[in-house]
Amino acid sequence: MTQQATINKKQFNPQDIGVPDLSISDEQLIEQIKTQGFMAYGSIVRRYNQRMFRVARSIVTDDATAMDIVQEAHIKAYSKIELFQGKGSFAAWIASITRNEALMYIRENKREVTMGEEEQSIVESLTPSKSAESIQNQPDTVFVNSHMQTLINKNLDKLSEKFRSVFVLRAVEQFSTKETAKILNINEITVKTRYFRSKRFLRNEIQNHLGSSDLNIYEFGHKNCDIVLHNVLKALSTL
Repeated sequence: MTQQATINKKQFNPQDIGVPDLSISDEQLIEQIKTQGFMAYGSIVRRYNQRMFRVARSIVTDDATAMDIVQEAHIKAYSKIELFQGKGSFAAWIASITRNEALMYIRENKREVTMGEEEQSIVESLTPSKSAESIQNQPDTVFVNSHMQTLINKNLDKLSEKFRSVFVLRAVEQFSTKETAKILNINEITVKTRYFRSKRFLRNEIQNHLGSSDLNIYEFGHKNCDIVLHNVLKALSTL
């Protein structure tokens, strides 16, 4: 991989690196990174920051920690970019790296206290719910009200990490059942079960319906994106 000099702070501005044209594929971006070096990786940062933040945030319940995890995941993805052979989507590949970084953080630090599977089952049994068939057949509603988004975030954090991760990957990031299973290293049946249970729990909590790629949870603002971009490129310049 091409080695470049450290970032010239007078010349580098995070805002100079915009969101890549959708006509440019991940594979093309990767080739640019291999030939041009770390500055070309900025386009990957712009393209995947939001998704990676949601993956990290679905595991840790702290925005600042999730942001740090995203930065570390970017650095690791850059250092391993040669290993991506195009088998499966790049989105799933970088999501897996992000998840592994988040799990490593959990192992190295005090484990978060969230609602476990047993406690969650008790809550579900005490909450009036519709039949499984009716829930599966009803269309999902998109929430755009900012107050509702806050409510969703709050209740999503009540779920244990295993259910939270499945919901974010399936309902928000729109990964397929197969891709989600690969990212989380579980079987597809487990993905379907956890996705159904997480949606049922959230529906019961907020008395409405969920599940859309337009669902804006764990939002990652432009300012934070610029911060991650600058920190990642600065770190990559020293590799």
